[in-house]
Amino acid sequence: MRLELIRQNKLKITLAREELSSYGISPESMNRDSDEAQAMFFSVLRRAEEEVGFAYANSRLVVEAMPSSGGLVIYVTKVDNEAEQKLYDHISARQNSQALNISARRRQDEQSGRTSFMAELGSFDDVVEMCHSAPTYFGGTLYAEGVKYYMTAGVGMERVLAEYGRILDENAQIIIEEHATPIIYRRAFDIIRNRFKQ
Repeated sequence: MRLELIRQNKLKITLAREELSSYGISPESMNRDSDEAQAMFFSVLRRAEEEVGFAYANSRLVVEAMPSSGGLVIYVTKVDNEAEQKLYDHISARQNSQALNISARRRQDEQSGRTSFMAELGSFDDVVEMCHSAPTYFGGTLYAEGVKYYMTAGVGMERVLAEYGRILDENAQIIIEEHATPIIYRRAFDIIRNRFKQ
């Protein structure tokens, strides 16, 4: 189990399949409101409070869970006021829509043989945060053009790219790769994580 405090109000939990099994759950069963899933979740939150200082009492929590390498990655965000709640409701609705679009795009890309994706990001801070959100991914090439940054990543990284930027279609990606300035080749996620701390 890995617990990472991304920000004071955001926690990332990474659980391997074996750890989930020890609680009697699977990545798929996290989508259901089972007693086992709730027990596991609050056990992990108590541990996060002790180990990384993620105090969650008296806070509303936004929970996003996604399967990852046979295990599960869970993001927990504390939402402490009405304005933040509305913002997260809006983001959640947008992400659900993006997830459907990504699934449809992935089916098309599997048929066309596409092997990488590119996201347009608004700032270098977004690039750094995205790289830290994917601690087990080491690839990627970073480009710059004007005030925008563009990051490539392999198949399976679409959701991470979509969370921090706008995924470009294949034609736009080809144009950026031909005309934008490459900053870091092939290991951008790893290099940025090591050189730029959050």
